[in-house]
Amino acid sequence: MKKIFSIILAGLMMSASAFAVTTNEVCGRFDGMLNIGGNLYPNKSVYLIPGAVENTVTFVLPDFMYNAGKLGNIVLPNIPMDADGKLTLENATLYLDSISERATITVINGLEDGGVTYNSIITPAEAQVILSIAAPSLPQAIFVLFQGQAAAAQNYEMPNGGFEGAWTNYEPEGWHSFNTATGLMVDFIRGTDQFVQSSEVRPGSKGQHSVLLSSKFALSAKANGNCTNGQINAGSSTADDPVNNYNFSDPTNTGFNTPFNGRPDSLVFWAKYMPADRNAANEVNKARVNAVVTTAARYQDPEVEDYSAIKIGVAERNYTATASMGWQRLAVPFVYAEANNDKQPAYILTTFSTNMTPGGGSSYSTGQINKVNVLDTLYLDDVMMVYNRELSTFTIDQDAVSFDGRIATVSDNYCDDCAKFAAKGNGITAEPFIAFDAAHKCIFVYVVADDYAQSRRYNLYRIDFADSQTSDLAPIEDGVQQIVAGTMQVEKMMINGRLIIRRGNEYFTADGVRVQ
Repeated sequence: MKKIFSIILAGLMMSASAFAVTTNEVCGRFDGMLNIGGNLYPNKSVYLIPGAVENTVTFVLPDFMYNAGKLGNIVLPNIPMDADGKLTLENATLYLDSISERATITVINGLEDGGVTYNSIITPAEAQVILSIAAPSLPQAIFVLFQGQAAAAQNYEMPNGGFEGAWTNYEPEGWHSFNTATGLMVDFIRGTDQFVQSSEVRPGSKGQHSVLLSSKFALSAKANGNCTNGQINAGSSTADDPVNNYNFSDPTNTGFNTPFNGRPDSLVFWAKYMPADRNAANEVNKARVNAVVTTAARYQDPEVEDYSAIKIGVAERNYTATASMGWQRLAVPFVYAEANNDKQPAYILTTFSTNMTPGGGSSYSTGQINKVNVLDTLYLDDVMMVYNRELSTFTIDQDAVSFDGRIATVSDNYCDDCAKFAAKGNGITAEPFIAFDAAHKCIFVYVVADDYAQSRRYNLYRIDFADSQTSDLAPIEDGVQQIVAGTMQVEKMMINGRLIIRRGNEYFTADGVRVQ
């Protein structure tokens, strides 16, 4: 055993931090190498999530395997962490449903071997966690070492979704319109009146600006107001010519593409759409949004060939104005191609247009306004991605458990090996991790989505039993998404006559129902 222990610990260099760290600072996703008894497994990830007890963290090692056998998720809740980032957890018990056995797991810290002291340490940049896992069916304890770095910066959000900051070439960072278009017709289309910064913001916004798109008449034709995070190609005076008029994203098109790594559930944005005739019921008056997540390949909208091999997910909607021509919050779900589930998202092309039809829309008065050839206009604000991370079901022996907010109570005594526990999240990438806390005789469920490395957002649920002892646990606030870094912004607003509560980037009705 000592030989195996020495093999996995060879070369450990990490030491305690010179500065005090908090659990909030060190939590996140870490990517690196897993060493199991001297066998190396690269490209492994672990999650560190704030614990439910002060100064603790929850350690998650997903899909742990040993000798080609699945042991399941290793989830260790409420591991004490000192100010140097050192972890201490002795002889924790964890029931592994996949092998129907109870394992004893120790987080190794302060262990001396051969004159060297080995520690499990986490900092905001690195993680080094050493585990000893013993179970009846194992011939001897398994020593497991994870060494990794904080997940590399990736993009799971729409950059500058609020259209804030300084403008360059009459465009905000991350967004483009006709002023930077390419193609034969750019001299006729280019101008500063179709895409301007506005101080009119959506209800409840903390930002200072939105963006205003307007249609335009050029060469006796109508050009839609167009906003994209790619680049516009204006190559024809015929508005609906998809061969020459399109928005496109190309990995080699520096400055006019958006790297993107997520699989969000929906695209959310605020719009104030005002068609020329101010008639929301006119069938031609529909604005358009289209967002396409792709592999690292060129893509254009409208399409002129079969892009099915590179399209991972699509969020598309044609939408009308409100009757009052006011602001509305729109959520557009992504639809994912099952055939491309194994492909990695690399880019996203997003397009907003003042009309669903190239060159379309109304352009005359219906009597409500006394003008001719009034242009279609569209204000946009706070474009963002939503990653659902709620717990949709939790079952014990296939019986559904009902929650009162984020806490459920069952009448049985705590027993982690006498029942089958199962959890399911409600999002495309929402992954629930069940944590058995024998010390408090309760169960925690942490739900994270694939943006956790960037956003550090998660949801926490707790299942209490008749003999649970949870008096020292932090309260779990109903309907509030947990955020590691920063303070949750909570505000109330009236939208279309309904009281809506905003918590962070998500919205709830007064009775706690999440608004998509």
